[in-house]
Amino acid sequence: MAIGFADLRWKLYDFYCERLLVWGIGKGYIQPYSEELIEKLRDVYYGGVPASILLLCRFLTDGECYDRALLMSRAFLDDDGDVQLVYASVADLKLNPAYLGDNPDHCFVERTTESGKRFIYDTSTGLCYTKWIYWLMNFPKVRHINGKDSIIEFVREDPDVCSEDDCEFILQLIIPTVEAAYGKHGEMYSMPGIELLQREVELFKKRVISRSQEA
Repeated sequence: MAIGFADLRWKLYDFYCERLLVWGIGKGYIQPYSEELIEKLRDVYYGGVPASILLLCRFLTDGECYDRALLMSRAFLDDDGDVQLVYASVADLKLNPAYLGDNPDHCFVERTTESGKRFIYDTSTGLCYTKWIYWLMNFPKVRHINGKDSIIEFVREDPDVCSEDDCEFILQLIIPTVEAAYGKHGEMYSMPGIELLQREVELFKKRVISRSQEA
């Protein structure tokens, strides 16, 4: 059976991205989330769940880039640098024949450090990229940008973003589902030898137990 042009184009793009990913990781241009970032995310909540759990768990981030990028951006609001939410069409969605959506737009976080370095945090992949290599991999066509002031205003108006309510309910309902996903395909932060997701879940459990004992 002959391969169609769309499928061939996708296969070539996928091969190109895979090679660039391996090279970028080897050179340090693509990295996992830092310990400093994960620590900040522990105090960012959405619906009672710490962002340090939501953003380290692939099945809780897949297809939720708008909400998850907003959570990620909150970790940088107190930094001296800049942060913005970038909405753009990306090649990974435009070229993928398996993508059935009508809108190829994606949302990711662009962070500029105080020293002027620029990084992209993509919650769909769970990785931090030096900006230029992210552009080489995804060819984003930017459609809209929300700056730091807009993010702060949205967080102020949306109590769900920073809610710590119903933690015991989350512990009973959501956490067992997260634990069941440990080590499964794509769940890199819970793979043996890494297990950062497991650590964050245990820290959350201890926090909930401590709060209930104090109540």
